[in-house]
Amino acid sequence: MEEIKNINSEKERKPEFIVLGIVLNKKGEVMIVKRKKKETTLTGKELIWAFPGGRQEEKETREDRIIKEVLAETGYKVRPVQQIHLRVHPDVFKMIAYFLCELEDEEPVQEIEEKDEIEEVRWVKPEELKNYFTTDIDPEVKKILGIKD
Repeated sequence: MEEIKNINSEKERKPEFIVLGIVLNKKGEVMIVKRKKKETTLTGKELIWAFPGGRQEEKETREDRIIKEVLAETGYKVRPVQQIHLRVHPDVFKMIAYFLCELEDEEPVQEIEEKDEIEEVRWVKPEELKNYFTTDIDPEVKKILGIKD
């Protein structure tokens, strides 16, 4: 008889947190990144543009991870100000923590480290996000950015 994999193993029960940075510049524009590899969500939507961020590692705070991810993906150094919201994203079914971040410098402080993942960094007006994102924008993020439905 074939052994059945225990789907409730310790590793598989740990929630996976993705941290995303909502980074604004002095012009009120928000930072987004274009992925090199197009991904498809579990609901069939294509992910091309996103807020910068990544998977939280073990023994690491969400704040530490967002600082590292934004720097690696964009070259910008940021300071997390507050966690805006925490939710299971309806298109990717992962726990997402959204952080409002301030720029420590208006210009990048280094080259993009994750050139294999990130094609472009762009600053857009918050109301233009709908032209880039194919997935749902968190309602609390919309409030912070002043986006009306």
